[in-house]
Formats: sequence, structure tokens, C-alpha cells
Amino acid sequence: MNRRLLLWTAAIAAALMLIGLAGLDVPLARAIRASGLENAAIFRVGLDALDTALGVHVWFWLAGTVCIAAGAIGLLWPYLPLPRRLPPALLAAGLVQVATIATMIQGKNAFGRMRPIALFESGDWSRIWFAGGGSFPSGHGAFYFGLFLPLAAIARPLWLRATLLAIPIYVVIARIDLARHFLSDVMASTLIAALYALAASFVLRRWLPPR
Repeated sequence: MNRRLLLWTAAIAAALMLIGLAGLDVPLARAIRASGLENAAIFRVGLDALDTALGVHVWFWLAGTVCIAAGAIGLLWPYLPLPRRLPPALLAAGLVQVATIATMIQGKNAFGRMRPIALFESGDWSRIWFAGGGSFPSGHGAFYFGLFLPLAAIARPLWLRATLLAIPIYVVIARIDLARHFLSDVMASTLIAALYALAASFVLRRWLPPR
């Protein structure tokens, strides 16, 4: 696995999360709403298509569970006609995603941050944290970065790595544009996914040597 990519992702996500928490979150959300670009069709329709394709509407844990099962079967039965790196790659993606989602859920319960859309609708910005909300960290950020970041770190062709990274980046931008999350929400999930992917790179180094 490409640990340099994972370290850079973690560093950038941590920096942007801190910048958001330090004061950029609210002005950015308000600027998007004032611009008239909020809830743009390119994000609304595209994200719904991705969610449908990956089973988000069926069961949030579906993709990770399938990846873990497929990866484990591929490793236990090495004579299956599969590319050598595919089973450990699927296992890594599934484990990282499930761990990231589980951590995200605990974070939502602990911090209770209100979503931007709820704050816009109520007009009361006096209480954002510990208010029974579910904004921090982002569930979609956890789902998509948890799944695609480890795959990107494993991928060797540059075009494939860029494609795998473009998907979760698009998703977190969409969630900000749809006023479902602040910048720091999606960056927190990205950071969590990067840290778990780094851990997976050590645990699975027998099958996925570091690069």
C-alpha cells in the first residue's frame, strides 16, 4: 500500500478539519447558500446515483461486509481465478470502511453537531454542538473514503488511483454543497479513514507490501 498517499491524505484532512473548526465552517456554509449554488443538481443527482449503486439505501454496512467476505474467501481459497492482489485489496477496503463507519457513529453520538441545513431552517446558530444533531463526522465521508482510499493506496496505475480518489472527493464536496455537512465534518471522516488505512497497511503487509 502507498503509505505516502495515506500520510498526505491524513495531513491534509487534519489541516482542513482544524481550519474549519477554527472558523471557516460557518462562513463557508453561508457563502454557498448565498451564491445560489447550494443543492446543485450535479451533486444531488450524482450522489444519489452513487448511493444507489453501492447499496447505501439498502444497508449502510453492505459494501464493507461484501468486501470483507469476498476478500476473506479469496485469501482462504487462493486457487480461485482472481488477480493475486484483489482479495487482500477487498479485505483492506472492507475492514477500513467498517472501522471508519463504526468510529463515525460514535463521533455523531458524542458530539451531536447540528447540520447546516437544520441551522438554516431554524435560524438559531447559538447552539451547534451537543444539540442532538448528526453532522460530525460525516457518514458519507466515512463510507466513501473508508472504501475508496485504501483501494487508491493499493492501485498502481496513476489513472486508477486518481479515479478512486475522485469518487470520495466528489462525495464530500457534494455533502457540503447540499448543506448536510460543514467542511470539518467531512474532513474528520477523511482523517479517520486515512488513519485506519495506515493501520491496515501494517496488518496486511504480508499481502500488500508498502510502497
